[in-house]
Amino acid sequence: MTSKSQQRKYKKARRKKKAGSRIPGWVWLVAFGAVLVMLGVGAALRPPGGTAEIALASPEVLAQGEVIYSETCAACHGAEGEGNVGPALNGSMHSWHHVDDQLRSVILDGRPDTPMVGHRGHLTEEEVDAVISYFKAWWTPEQRAMQRTGQHPMP
Repeated sequence: MTSKSQQRKYKKARRKKKAGSRIPGWVWLVAFGAVLVMLGVGAALRPPGGTAEIALASPEVLAQGEVIYSETCAACHGAEGEGNVGPALNGSMHSWHHVDDQLRSVILDGRPDTPMVGHRGHLTEEEVDAVISYFKAWWTPEQRAMQRTGQHPMP
């Protein structure tokens, strides 16, 4: 059997070991707070709607779209998409409220009772997509993100 002094030494050493391996509660609280702050900062840096920024088309597609836009669209929609006979396409009006399929349909088939004529037979679907990509480059990242989903606040 061990003596009382040996038991006391053993218990004292054991308490020191436990105390040294325990993390104080305030450290856990600070660490938890830091995680919450980092999550908040990450959320604040994300575009509205929680979506990542929508990438623009390749430089080649944008160049093709610019040429087609200048030749086919600028007379009615303005050289910088500011609008003229046709509505603005530069993000200052409602063009970004329409998903790509709607934009394609208007470009290919036109709009009855408006000056917008259809370009089916004049433009290929690839050329239409290039034009859409070109004028989307005028929109803000938030407008592109909302346009992609079709979910946006109506002004």
